[in-house]
Formats: sequence, structure tokens, C-alpha cells
Amino acid sequence: MNKANIIVLLFLMMFIRPINAEPAPHIGIVEQSLGRDFGIVVGDIIEHYYVVQVPANYNLTPASLPPNGDLDYWLELLNSDYQLISENDQLRRYRLHFTFQTFYAPLDVRALTIPSLAVRFTADDNAHQIAIPAWDFTMSPIKEIVPRGVASDSTQNAFMKADLRPTTISTANLKQQIWILAVSLIILVIFWLSLNGYLFSFARSPFQQAFHEVKKLRKYHAEDSAFSQALQAVHRAFNRRAKQALFAHQIEDFVSQHPELKAYQEKIDNFYQLSAETLYSEQKKGDPTDFDQLLSLCKQLAGAEKLALKKS
Repeated sequence: MNKANIIVLLFLMMFIRPINAEPAPHIGIVEQSLGRDFGIVVGDIIEHYYVVQVPANYNLTPASLPPNGDLDYWLELLNSDYQLISENDQLRRYRLHFTFQTFYAPLDVRALTIPSLAVRFTADDNAHQIAIPAWDFTMSPIKEIVPRGVASDSTQNAFMKADLRPTTISTANLKQQIWILAVSLIILVIFWLSLNGYLFSFARSPFQQAFHEVKKLRKYHAEDSAFSQALQAVHRAFNRRAKQALFAHQIEDFVSQHPELKAYQEKIDNFYQLSAETLYSEQKKGDPTDFDQLLSLCKQLAGAEKLALKKS
């Protein structure tokens, strides 16, 4: 080859570049997550994830996913689902998720296989099937084949241990504290009821209670409101006895319903008249004599009730 030809060849090589064809994108499984394939025991859940890639015009056919149920006497497919995770003008990517559960109970380490599955993708009248490969794994027993200490002459401890008996917690101190707190609370409640005059008020007649209230107010007879409060205490006794608000014009009916008070009707009328004069008109403050009159009335009415109760 002469120099001229060499120069022409070098010149052509400067302008002519080789055409490198881009490799076709992979169609099928591009990623997978299968978990450990050893140390699996009876009842374990096995989860497999696959990312598959198909042309953009292909769609996954949901009916092609394997149905839930038994794949073998020792293997069950609990669930199978999919999700479109990305797409562009050329490709689509799906994530497939399969959940298995194994019920095989080996006596020693055994190698087992989850069978191959297939998922179909379609585009118009075209179909493409992607195979999910079979998966080999090993299962382990959950106890020894021959437990130690099962023979009658064995000196070894048995493999299966007895259950631990539950231990009880002593509650003697706690019970004692609860009793002390309960008794203390009862004493405090009784003391409070006694201070506020409620302890024996449930057993008293309304007029007995009014008697004690008026007796307390008599010490403060010089105060402007003491006598009015005493009158109101006696009115409350009548209202409680009548089980309603008792007014002056209802006294006759009230006495007819409580015949034990018939002998004191005049004194009851006088009380209501005194009350009206004191509460609804200007009158001097009550003196000790006025308080004594109320005390006498309450004592007589309470005594009449007590006597009638004994007769009944």
C-alpha cells in the first residue's frame, strides 16, 4: 500500500464512526427480595417481592395471579398482589408480592421447594408470560428427633421441661393497709356527719330537727336575721311533714291527715300568723320569749308524732 492510499484511509477513518446499537432493555424480573432460605420452621410466613419490567404497552392481567389457597399439602399461598410502581414511554415496572405459609413439620433439616409461578401481561392481542422461578429453602425441626431422658434408665434430664407453676404474691400487708384506710375513711365520714348535724337527723322527726336548729339560733337572738331563720326552720319541718309547701289556708287539711296534731291546731295557726307578721311586715327583732314559743311548739309536735308512732 502506497503512501497515498494510507492517507486516504486515515482521512476516511476520521469521519466514519462505528455505529453502536443500544442494547434492548431487559424484559422480566429486574429485582427480587426473597428473605433467608434456611432456619424456617413450621408455621413461618414467607414473603417474596419481585420487580418485573415489561414494554410500556403491556398491562398485567390480574386474573393470571395465582389464587389464594393450598399449593401443596404443606404449603399455602396466603396472598398475591401487585402494584404499578413506574412507567415511561418505553417501559413499565410492576412490584409483585407473594405471601406463603408452610405447615411442614420435619423431624430433621429438610430441603423443600416453592414451585414456579407465572404471571401474564397483555397488549391488545399479544400476550407475554413471565415466570416466577421456583425457590429452594431448608426447614428445621422445632425439637430433637429423640428427646433426651425419655428412656426409663436414662440419667439425662428430659428435653421437654415441666411448666413453671405460677407463684402467688403475698397480699397480707396490702390487705392490712386497705383495712386501715377503709376504717379511717369511715371514722372521718362519721365525724363529718356528726359535726354538721346529719348523723342522727335521718332518725329524727322534722320537728325534732327544727327544735335543735331553733335552739342554736336562740343564742344569737340579738341579730336581725336570727328569728327569721328560726321561723324558716319550723316552716321546713311543716313542709317535710306535709311533703309539700304548706301554707296557712292548708292547715285544716294538714291536721286532718295527721290527727295526732289535732290538739295543737290553734298553736299551729298562731305560728303561721306570727310568721306572716314577722316575714311580711316590719316588726321588732325576736326576743328569747319568741324563740321559747317556737321551741315549745316543736317539742309538743315532735312528742305527738312520737306518741302516735308508738300506738301504731
